[in-house]
Amino acid sequence: MRIAIVGAGAIGCLFGIRLHNSGNCVILVHHDNRTIASIRKRGVRLRELSGTNIRAHIEVKRSLSKKDDADLVLLTVKAYDTEAAAIPLRKSIRSNVPVLSLQNGLGNIETLRRYLPTEALLAGTTTEAALQRGPGQVTHTGKGMTWIGELGRETSKRCGVIKNAFRKAGFRTQASRNIEGVVWSKAIVNSAINPLTALARVPNGELLRIPHLRAISNETVSEGSAVARAHGVSLSPDPSSMLLQVLASTRKNRSSMLQDIEAGKRTEIRQLNGWIDSLARKLGVDAPYNRMLTELVLGLEQYQSQ
Repeated sequence: MRIAIVGAGAIGCLFGIRLHNSGNCVILVHHDNRTIASIRKRGVRLRELSGTNIRAHIEVKRSLSKKDDADLVLLTVKAYDTEAAAIPLRKSIRSNVPVLSLQNGLGNIETLRRYLPTEALLAGTTTEAALQRGPGQVTHTGKGMTWIGELGRETSKRCGVIKNAFRKAGFRTQASRNIEGVVWSKAIVNSAINPLTALARVPNGELLRIPHLRAISNETVSEGSAVARAHGVSLSPDPSSMLLQVLASTRKNRSSMLQDIEAGKRTEIRQLNGWIDSLARKLGVDAPYNRMLTELVLGLEQYQSQ
């Protein structure tokens, strides 16, 4: 399969090198010229959980074209870059090519629908954990689960094909009939991990060890679950159970938001806690923890940008 991965960050490179090494033709697409130059020179480098180091030379470019003849587009850009990634895709892929969002946060599919045919879109999420050490250099820090699914509650042949490709590449993968519920559950879990680890500057496992952080994390999950239910979302898996599983399997991982804060970059707080808080206000549901975490991270972003 010819797979274009838009976004050569930690998850994009993790999936890219694994899919490449399992027999697929992978093209990485990234907006940053420094990252492109580094990958072209040094390849994609992955340190596996076992300690094994893998390197692969994978084609990388700034933009995709129809000549690349992709069979699948995997979107792994930051949630705030979804629109910027979607606009050029309209003219660079065939209309029947599936576009799978494997991103953090909420609202990505809604953004993609404004620019791409709804029938082309697939939603997904993953609890695989990866740490970016440099351009094209990634450490796999936690093994997780990947879910994909059609936007409606049905299965499809294309989901089966993608699931099999992911499994062959070493990713535990399920095709879900309730992908909206899965994406929401994962976003709720992220909202309870990412901002706390970013603010406290600690790896994920400290949220299990430190009672004060764990209490806030649990309250954030409860709030997000209440907002989702009020919005008519059937959550799956249970976010509270998922939180414990993710924290246990990614104890040493530094969340993507912590990595962004440490690098002085913009975070996805608006697409996580900010999205939940905004929807809570519309629905008349109280979400003070999500509101507080949103304001704290935004304040930290503003301070660092000065």
